[in-house]
Amino acid sequence: MARIYPVNKKLSLKENIQIILPVMYDDLMILKSHVVSKPMAKNTLHRMRIAGKPLRYAMEIGETAFGAEFTSCLEDIKNTVELMGEIHDADVMIPELNSHLRQIRMFNQRVPLFKEKITTKPLRDIINGLKGKRKEMYELLCTRLSEWERMKFKEKLMKSMGLTRVSKFETAGGI
Repeated sequence: MARIYPVNKKLSLKENIQIILPVMYDDLMILKSHVVSKPMAKNTLHRMRIAGKPLRYAMEIGETAFGAEFTSCLEDIKNTVELMGEIHDADVMIPELNSHLRQIRMFNQRVPLFKEKITTKPLRDIINGLKGKRKEMYELLCTRLSEWERMKFKEKLMKSMGLTRVSKFETAGGI
């Protein structure tokens, strides 16, 4: 179930974004350790991607309220969420193609003549290419997430919004 981030109608868009973005970022990064340590945890990666989308959209809405540093943070978030999407697409396509490969192999077992059999090499090459590409993208994602933690991306994001404390959200009593 998606989390609902309430906005205060008495505050401006900028103030609401300053309150909500640090919480959204925490919701995204809470899954980091599991995603980095378990590359085949496809459901966790998908949940992390789902958590990243509202962050990205909220940042796009608030982009005009903040400066160039905020825009660079937005680009990092955008690229990361898109990378998660590409990994997810590969995770969906590989089993689908494996299913087709199984069907072709079953067909080939029933065909008596070698000339009438369907070759599976191109499909196997595609599957192996997708697996290799997924592995590269996953390593890039893990590197990027670790880099964020090392360079204190949350603090950079908060500075770009003009915040000095951890978040106004925490001082306001939370959701």
